[in-house]
Amino acid sequence: MKKWWVLSFYLLILIIGFFNKDLIFAWIQNSDPSDLPLMFFLSVITAAIPFIPFTLFAGIMGAKYGVLIGTLINWTGGFLAAILYFFLARIFFRSHFSHYLKRINRIQRFQLMLEKNAFIAILLVRLSAILPPPVVNIYTGVSNISFGTYFIATAFGLIPPMFMVAFSGKQIFSSFLFLSIGLCIYVLFLLCIFLVYRYWSMQTSKIN
Repeated sequence: MKKWWVLSFYLLILIIGFFNKDLIFAWIQNSDPSDLPLMFFLSVITAAIPFIPFTLFAGIMGAKYGVLIGTLINWTGGFLAAILYFFLARIFFRSHFSHYLKRINRIQRFQLMLEKNAFIAILLVRLSAILPPPVVNIYTGVSNISFGTYFIATAFGLIPPMFMVAFSGKQIFSSFLFLSIGLCIYVLFLLCIFLVYRYWSMQTSKIN
């Protein structure tokens, strides 16, 4: 039932966007810097609420403000949301989130990777998005991972995906060729990260 509710919410957004596409395109073309504080705030909000399509928002930021500023907005939202969930899981809702995590597939393999090398494990899942960001945020919060390790791995791991989303949003409105080339390069990058993740997780499982 929950999945149908989320899909209905996405469909509603698409319908609203379709009937207001001219206004949205005009707003995207007007990159007024006075809107930036609001965009940074909305970035945190959209990243923190799981059922809101953050990727759509992040792509629009790239289209509106360019790749560099769009990446900064997206990274700020994703990073601050990750920090927020980490402390919520660690301080306030440890028992509740622990029960939630038991239903997530692949969480035991991620646990083994964390025990082997927490920094590399967090960095790899951030780069590859193999696990949903809320799962990574919550699980590291309820675990004994140090905040410093989580902070640095998350800060670096979020840069490539946030850059790519901003880049894609920008190229959709300017160059389909550059968009295609960028997506192909990023897919190859993700494939390499996934192969590294698979190899390391398999080696970790054998050791344990």
